Amino acid sequence: MKNCFVLIVLLSGCTILHAQTLGDRAKTTANQKAGDRMDQTINGGIDSSVNKAGRAIGNLFKKKPKKQTTDVPAAGAPGTSNGMGSTGVSGGGSVAGSPSPGGPTVSGGAFGDFTPGANVLLEEHFEKDALLDFPAQWNTNGSGKVVNIDGQQGKWLDIAVNTVVNPVLNKVLPENCTISFDLFLQAQGGQMTPTIQFGLTAVSDILKDDIAYKDKFYVSISRYNEKDGHGLEYGLKDPVGNKNDFPLPSYANRVLHIDMAINKTRIRVYADQIKLIDLPRALTPGMRNNFFISSVQMVPAPQIDLLVSNIRIASAETDARSLLVKQLLEEGRAVTNDILFDVNSDVIKASSYAIIDQVGNALQQNPSVRVMIIGHTDSDGTAAHNMDLSQRRAAAVRNYLTTHFPIDNARLTSDGKGATQPVAPNTTETGKAKNRRVEFVKL
Repeated sequence: MKNCFVLIVLLSGCTILHAQTLGDRAKTTANQKAGDRMDQTINGGIDSSVNKAGRAIGNLFKKKPKKQTTDVPAAGAPGTSNGMGSTGVSGGGSVAGSPSPGGPTVSGGAFGDFTPGANVLLEEHFEKDALLDFPAQWNTNGSGKVVNIDGQQGKWLDIAVNTVVNPVLNKVLPENCTISFDLFLQAQGGQMTPTIQFGLTAVSDILKDDIAYKDKFYVSISRYNEKDGHGLEYGLKDPVGNKNDFPLPSYANRVLHIDMAINKTRIRVYADQIKLIDLPRALTPGMRNNFFISSVQMVPAPQIDLLVSNIRIASAETDARSLLVKQLLEEGRAVTNDILFDVNSDVIKASSYAIIDQVGNALQQNPSVRVMIIGHTDSDGTAAHNMDLSQRRAAAVRNYLTTHFPIDNARLTSDGKGATQPVAPNTTETGKAKNRRVEFVKL
């Protein structure tokens, strides 16, 4: 029996050494072919079993906590084609590609409890950043560049493997805030896709500290171009759970929109308006030090970069706009003096769009709600003029909502009361301003 045991150990050692040799050969082949990183490919003669061995070896030598984290995905076959086309990414012009057709059909999620924060802290589309440069308002411990994507509007931040990036806010996130952004899940044939990780971290300076060893909340997306091997995990320092039933492969070469809502210790995460995660007591105050996005180090290294854009971070602390929506949905009636019009006109001032958008978002998220919009004026002018003006102003708000949001016309009605229902004396400018108002009544 001892001899048999020695033989098994020797055979196992040979297998590991052979796998390591093949893994090194794969790495060498990839390095030899490296020119432009966006065009890297692994030698087609090295099959998926070699990549499995390479992953296993990487796991043996990678520094990590006692429990395995998602920083290195579980051993498995490399990304394989799911029949989707490939999409080109470029710094100047666009490279031809073909995004995948159609979208997923997902049910059972709840998006009605997500309301974007009103006070914008950062809105980033990389419009002012030059192509191939790293964006000015961001920090990184690795490398990245601003690029165009064929078939997609605007500019995107291309994040290299083993790189963490974060926006420079110079302050911690508010206790109540929202974070939204778009990921483009690029897939090119059977090339290795990145493991994408995003979340909140106690690390203030990603150049000085490793986020893997500090308090954090994260979501990890991996192998999204594999029909059977994709993964969507979430956790704190270590994995907590997964949502692997979310149809990631249907988003290959498409945009996946992410929304996050932070409310003190509570964190909610939505993917394409489907609620995936709702942890009421997951966050610590330190985790609000930083929001991060990263392309996690993997063995073998991904051949495709992470792509992100349209980032919006906003405070969701209670303000007049959120109170308006809360009153409308919970109390059935809400009144605001913050929707302003040009003098003696039904033309809505641009500064009022944000508050009407809050109502539009709420109606979009609550498709069964019907609302009457009522306009009111002060007493200046004739009664007939004020009645007509109030009706036209209410109709203007209704038209704005049906034009800018997918809201059925039948859900909204409008009317005007002129100066017949004052809430304050019309003898002072302050009183007149209070009487010039728009009322929303749930039907």
